[in-house]
Amino acid sequence: MQRKQVVQFLTLLLFILVMVGAYMGIRSYQARQEKEKNKQEAEALIPLTSFQPDSVTAISYDLDGTKYIFEKDGEKWKVADNEIILDQDAFTDFLQKAGSITSETKVEAEEGEDYGFSNPSRTVTVTTQKGTSSLIFGMKNEMLGQYYVKTSESSNIYLVEESVYAVFDKSAEDFEQEKTQTDSDDK
Repeated sequence: MQRKQVVQFLTLLLFILVMVGAYMGIRSYQARQEKEKNKQEAEALIPLTSFQPDSVTAISYDLDGTKYIFEKDGEKWKVADNEIILDQDAFTDFLQKAGSITSETKVEAEEGEDYGFSNPSRTVTVTTQKGTSSLIFGMKNEMLGQYYVKTSESSNIYLVEESVYAVFDKSAEDFEQEKTQTDSDDK
């Protein structure tokens, strides 16, 4: 009787080991599939801007009819022709977002279509240590809820999410450093 129990135990143990092995194999396969999917999605993204905040020396864009020009003065950012003191961390975060704009869709431009570029809704100009480039936003495609955009380096037209357009919906005052009690005591 004991021999029969030992055989049953070993059979059960072998079955459990096979099931654990199958489970681990399935998990490993799924992880590889997920990694491959993420890689393909990343490769599908088209970079429109690609710069590090510390390489930027100036950035300008228009918002509601006002052109904002930000310049680097030594290690600090300032607003051109304005005495606003900028929150340097907030501005660096803004530059980080502005420096990694991508698109998933390249538009097959139809001849004779303007896509709003004859009267752009916004133009962003970035000057880095390597040179100056622009991101030009055309009209918004209301059906898709996305903006047409192109760069100064290419005539290709892309679609970007409204959130990309909104990255530049900030006035100089939005970056203003909060005044503390010691700031007001100094005056």
